[in-house]
Amino acid sequence: MSLEKKRDTKESKGENMLEESQFRRLDFTPIGKKERKREDEQSFIEIVDELTEIEKDVLEIAEDILKLKRYDAEFDLDVDSEAEFQKFPIIEKLYAKCIAKLAYQKGYSKEELFLAIRSLEEKNWIVTNERRTKLEILQNDKLTAILEFIKENPGIHARDDRIEETLEITRTPFLKHIMTLERFKLIRSKKIGKSLHYFLADVPDDYDKYKVIFSNPLIPKILIELFKDESVAISKIGDTLDVYSGTIQYHMKKLKNLDLVRTTKNQKGEKIHLVNIELLKLYNEFFKEPDFSEILQGL
Repeated sequence: MSLEKKRDTKESKGENMLEESQFRRLDFTPIGKKERKREDEQSFIEIVDELTEIEKDVLEIAEDILKLKRYDAEFDLDVDSEAEFQKFPIIEKLYAKCIAKLAYQKGYSKEELFLAIRSLEEKNWIVTNERRTKLEILQNDKLTAILEFIKENPGIHARDDRIEETLEITRTPFLKHIMTLERFKLIRSKKIGKSLHYFLADVPDDYDKYKVIFSNPLIPKILIELFKDESVAISKIGDTLDVYSGTIQYHMKKLKNLDLVRTTKNQKGEKIHLVNIELLKLYNEFFKEPDFSEILQGL
């Protein structure tokens, strides 16, 4: 028998969606491999709009150079002169190719090309150890599907059944792809409890721990019961939700530690549990699910 439930019930699967208006709008639909002539220039611009013109030109050359396996892929971002590129064969090759192709055609100076290469590495548009550019990552069907999945399920962890159900991959390849996405700073991970949880890199980390605790469908139900009756007994919540009172007490302790609930006494000396309404409002400014708007309106 489950410690959570007295009898088996199936919870509906709500989708965890980011409040898109709070973040940079990201469309992870693969744009397809670009031809060198960039026939779909508009789509290209939408993805690399944060780059300067010289950085875009260097990035295009880097896509081919990074594939050259005969060059070691190590690179140190602390280089402060063009001469130091000689320590890193693949970057030295990229630098030489950029000079040969762009210095005459576009009029870029060696210093400008040096700064562009270093900037692309600093902004993770080039990750030499991956031998790919960020643009290639955003053109990869599997990787963009994982990005979209994390966008829709912020705080997901690698053992979640939804990964195999939705992405049709097992935990091991999922983690391999996660490492790639983290290297390109497209996602971030946060260890909460014993598990690593994954978020888009653009999502601020202020509410990570709340997103994770709310992934348990029992938690919002407990908050609703407290909001309905702040003096309700723990045993009564257990009866209403058909859950052992010890389980309710366990989750109440976590809610108090996260400042979501505070226990005090009213004027009559009765114990009451107060829900942190302001914190729930702030949470819903970042995440749509769970939606606390109904209880905030006063159930």
